[in-house]
Amino acid sequence: MENGLWIIFTGAGLTLLLFVWTYRRLIGLQKKTEALFRDVDRFMEARVNLYAKWAETVAAYDLNEQGILAEMMIIRDRFPEMTAEEKLRLCGKLDLFYERMTASAAKCPPLRTSPMYIQLHARVDDMMEEMPDACSHYNAHAGQLNEAISRFPANMTAVLFGFEKKELFIRPKKNQKLSDFFFGHLSGT
Repeated sequence: MENGLWIIFTGAGLTLLLFVWTYRRLIGLQKKTEALFRDVDRFMEARVNLYAKWAETVAAYDLNEQGILAEMMIIRDRFPEMTAEEKLRLCGKLDLFYERMTASAAKCPPLRTSPMYIQLHARVDDMMEEMPDACSHYNAHAGQLNEAISRFPANMTAVLFGFEKKELFIRPKKNQKLSDFFFGHLSGT
């Protein structure tokens, strides 16, 4: 009887130790992922501010694009209060704005030759070149967290303590169009 209790207590202790270890590992991964998202968040805030200036320039020349300007002002004002998921989805919308603003410049020569437009467009392109690098560290750690959450025994710990999978950035390939740059869902594809 004593041997049976000893085995039960040892098993319970090892199980508790396993849960504590997986909890600490998940907490570490989550904190690192959140810290990396804050870095990406600063990048995205700069992108939103730059797009707002760019939209002002485009709207000054092309009155049909006043809607982009209005939307960008709303986005810029709401950006600090947006959730992480909303911010992730915002990039797809910004990519559509990119296409609309460049299309507007294509049909409006005074806009296309405007020094302010040229400068802002170049800054946006430079920023988009840097974006895949800025997001790759976030993807790596979010992927580790997602993988850890989907494995036993961490999946049980994740359910008990409310850990959730993170959305991943899908980075464009070098020859991929900007319109194809969007965010993936939990699968990371």
